[in-house]
Amino acid sequence: MRTLKSLRRGFTLVELLVVIAIIGTLIGLLLPAVQTAREAARKSQCSNNVRQMALGALNYESANQKYPTSGEGYDFTAGKDLLNAESFFVQILPFIDQAGIASKWNPKKPYWSTTVGNDGVSSNSLLAATKINTYLCPSNSISKDEYGGTSPGASGSTNPAQYLFYGSTDYMPVAYTDLDPTNGFRNKASGTTKNGYKAGLLSCKQETGVRNASDGTSNTAIFFEDAGRSLQSKGKRSADWSSTTTVWVSTLGNTAKQVKDFTSVYETGSPEGSATGADGGNTNPGRWADSDNASGLSGAGNTQEQGTSGSAVGYRTQPIINNYKGILPGGKLSGGGISQYGGGTDGSISGDSCSWDRNNCGSNDEPFSMHGGNGCFSGFGDGSVHWLSEKLDVQVLRQLADPADNEAPLAYQ
Repeated sequence: MRTLKSLRRGFTLVELLVVIAIIGTLIGLLLPAVQTAREAARKSQCSNNVRQMALGALNYESANQKYPTSGEGYDFTAGKDLLNAESFFVQILPFIDQAGIASKWNPKKPYWSTTVGNDGVSSNSLLAATKINTYLCPSNSISKDEYGGTSPGASGSTNPAQYLFYGSTDYMPVAYTDLDPTNGFRNKASGTTKNGYKAGLLSCKQETGVRNASDGTSNTAIFFEDAGRSLQSKGKRSADWSSTTTVWVSTLGNTAKQVKDFTSVYETGSPEGSATGADGGNTNPGRWADSDNASGLSGAGNTQEQGTSGSAVGYRTQPIINNYKGILPGGKLSGGGISQYGGGTDGSISGDSCSWDRNNCGSNDEPFSMHGGNGCFSGFGDGSVHWLSEKLDVQVLRQLADPADNEAPLAYQ
């Protein structure tokens, strides 16, 4: 006689397959929620980074009665580009819990200098290779640490691997805006003529404080997210400090307001050690220690709006924030424009081409983020952080970048 125990049996193959199918369905339903939660956490961290830097800039202003400089600008009297001796991010180091780096930084040496300081170990080049999480947005899935390029002061065998490459940044100080108040197109400066050029609150050449934001610091953006610049190999400026074509402006390392060529005072050279280095001796906007990581709020080239006619027509419709966010170098736009290496060397664009290797296209020196929600974060002069939609009208963004436009503020939230 069979016992009850002997009648028991296992699951059938069909039952197992049904259970597996149910588990797979549940995973498929839950995975997007998990990814959404992770991105929400990354977005929150990015917002905290922006707040910390904005407060750092405001605390710098409280301590020095002036804001840190943006890093770049223009001297209309001389008709020359200006670059500060220290980037915005170097200047705010003591105010974002990075006093250890700031105390070792030599303001009379460029960031690529390998000259060792008083501690017998640190050089600006080694310090500039530090990965500072506050300067990196965790949502950036494109840029890599090694994008910053090899640091000569950190590439020795005795240095840890994490100090091999220059540290990067996913944020862009606002140096100026040259958006036209009538049609929203770029109206760039030419020689000694300003055209639509308006300096930002973080002025490159002059001392500026809260008093200079006549529109109010709560209505003035001082930096934006600019994540994903991994495909920009070099900036447009020569970083040879012995050059007579670029004026360098001291910030913390010399007398206030002094403007001069640093040939006789500061160490010469370039980021790769010579004008014929790996990056051609140019600046590199992706490095937090490079002054050229600041930029102007300009938007993509004017010819994006009217094909190849060569002049602005109508009113700008292309977004300023996250412009051409779906176009990567090597791709093509629907209009047939070649998206790689088209157009002029001054940042103008041929046809409807606007791949990210072009100046002001995509993440290349314009507000850009990898977040969902169609926008990016911005730090303001009062230390606050705001989420700005990519659908904002160009004139709203122009007003936010210009601290003294004296126009009635438009809604931006």
